[in-house]
Amino acid sequence: MNEHEKNPPDDQEEDEMNSEDQIVASSDEETADESIGDDQEFLVLQLQRARAELENFRRRTLEERIVFRQRIVADVFKAFLPVLDGLTAALKANAADSEPAGIRDGLQLISGKIDELLEELGIESLDAVGEDFDPEVHEAMLQVEKAGSRNGEIVEEIDRGYRCGDLLIRAAKVVVARTDENTQGD
Repeated sequence: MNEHEKNPPDDQEEDEMNSEDQIVASSDEETADESIGDDQEFLVLQLQRARAELENFRRRTLEERIVFRQRIVADVFKAFLPVLDGLTAALKANAADSEPAGIRDGLQLISGKIDELLEELGIESLDAVGEDFDPEVHEAMLQVEKAGSRNGEIVEEIDRGYRCGDLLIRAAKVVVARTDENTQGD
């Protein structure tokens, strides 16, 4: 029985070790489950960041494409500016002369077609006469004293200014009124 008596304590030790192993294994599984949960949260956050970065990239790309298009349209339009200026000058000259009405009508028709094209391209002309001089959109070619005008008021437009969206294609070339400071105080 001595041998038999020794076995039960060994069995008890073995059972205790198995219990401890089960507790450790159970603890390891809980730790593994927590680790998996942390990994899932981390992956979800990474996915959300990636989606946000993709949306920001799409938005920036769209904005860059719009600006790129405006610059292309502006460059193309710059090539046509001399033609447009010539037509505008011809319309002004024909109004003062007694030329046949057909020429003037033809020039007005061409000018109208060009205006339609500019509108389709998203190009707008800048109306300057009567506005205050703004160096951001106007280029002063001359200053004149003109009765009844404010100091800095645009009294004549030499060449019209144009913009495409927020992009200034050409500043308006203008004549600006100046008032004599001595007569202003009277």
